[in-house]
Amino acid sequence: MADRVEEFVRCVVIPYEADPRRDHHGAPTDELVAELKELARGAGVLSPHILKDGSHLTQRETAVVLIRSGLSPLGPLACNTNAPDEGNMYLIGKVGSPDLKARFLNPLVEGKGRSAFLMTEPASWGGAGSDPSMMKTTCEPDGNHWVVNGRKTFITGYEGASVGIVMAKADEGACMFLVDLPDPAIRI
Repeated sequence: MADRVEEFVRCVVIPYEADPRRDHHGAPTDELVAELKELARGAGVLSPHILKDGSHLTQRETAVVLIRSGLSPLGPLACNTNAPDEGNMYLIGKVGSPDLKARFLNPLVEGKGRSAFLMTEPASWGGAGSDPSMMKTTCEPDGNHWVVNGRKTFITGYEGASVGIVMAKADEGACMFLVDLPDPAIRI
């Protein structure tokens, strides 16, 4: 698989590095990324590190695929191996129930959604930064759902994300929650 990814990146993706479709920060536009993902899908290298059941290749195989997709700055976006999606897909694939995988993982693997990771807390709030053992954001059960209270900053991947992983602290320790995005309860 890594060889196929490398060939795709070298032959198809690298020529797109000159494509002018960029936002005001120089990042590729959503239109350009969608086009590249369609090309990757057609070449059979979209989410090449994810197996049909939602699990990953071995760590070593995944590492080689990620390295090869990174031969161009656009490669990880095209192949759907970019952060935070790659790590979030791994986590959901590893511990998600079949229902959670169907709801959250499948759209990510298919390149039809993006994810965000909400962990870092602002120091001005007395937050933990990125140290989960010092987290101030709390979560408590309330009937058949949980209430999460806290503040996050430096949210990787939030803009345009369809799913988020929110870290919070319960009595038992750190917890992670999958949430649909955008969500009116999450204010930026």
